[in-house]
Amino acid sequence: MSLADKKTIATIAMIGTGIMGSGMAANLVTGGHFVHIYMRSPEKLNSFPENIKQKLNGPGVRIFSDIRSASEGADLAVLCLTEDEVVRNAFFDSGLLEAKPTYIIDTGTTSPELSLEMAAAADKKGISFLDSPMTGSKLAAESGQILFMVGGEKSAMEELGFFFSVCGKNAVHCGPVSSGQRVKIALNMVQAGLFQVYLEGFQLALKEGASGSQFLEILKQSAAASPLLDFKMGCVMKKDYSPNFALKNMNKDMNHAMQRAKELHSVLPLSSSLKSIYEAGMAAGFGEEDFCSLAKISEGWNSHPLLP
Repeated sequence: MSLADKKTIATIAMIGTGIMGSGMAANLVTGGHFVHIYMRSPEKLNSFPENIKQKLNGPGVRIFSDIRSASEGADLAVLCLTEDEVVRNAFFDSGLLEAKPTYIIDTGTTSPELSLEMAAAADKKGISFLDSPMTGSKLAAESGQILFMVGGEKSAMEELGFFFSVCGKNAVHCGPVSSGQRVKIALNMVQAGLFQVYLEGFQLALKEGASGSQFLEILKQSAAASPLLDFKMGCVMKKDYSPNFALKNMNKDMNHAMQRAKELHSVLPLSSSLKSIYEAGMAAGFGEEDFCSLAKISEGWNSHPLLP
């Protein structure tokens, strides 16, 4: 029997329950799956939103203090971590491979080279590996509206339909292992650049006498409209910089993008200029805030607030 045939009884190990992982874990519980959560400090559950906390304290959920124990007997182990070093340690040094889950997927944004390395190591253990970086906010994770970009065997992605259908609105097969990461890095570069252009447009319009709310409404009704505009500039207008996608993570992904551009001899003048802006945000101590906190950098450089 394939995993796709037992949609309501899969056992899934969640390795990483931060902003995105906690929402996915809650949806998997709602979907009827057994969820093994790796959590070094069980009291971390108390910091989750009440709706997520209730689900993760419910039947079908077990908390483990080490990754190997959480992954033993699992049909699928899901890595939902951030930086290469953290993912590498969780994958190679935790006993995950020795636990031998049937599948391992990496939903964080990491280097393509690391994905290839993990896939080769998993294959030696008879484990199928997919890189499946995701895009979407905290709200998308909680509502099961994540978009996954998948690298690896398409048949394996289809086998894991029970996971992707519960946690996401779509899973796009991008090609062989590491293809998902390559596409995701390019996507994040686009989003970083688009947001910066919005900030600069606001600064110019406000100095010309428009109000922030007025210019936002104009943008929404123009060809420049986008979900990113609605979400991020809406937060800027409210001065809400609570993290949906932390600035430190976007900075990390921009570094990946510039490294890929260098290796591919790609000339990316606009995106290359973003490096100094993100470095300024990190130096200002905004790393843990949402990347829309770069609005504060723009305000400082222009000596002009982004007011509604």
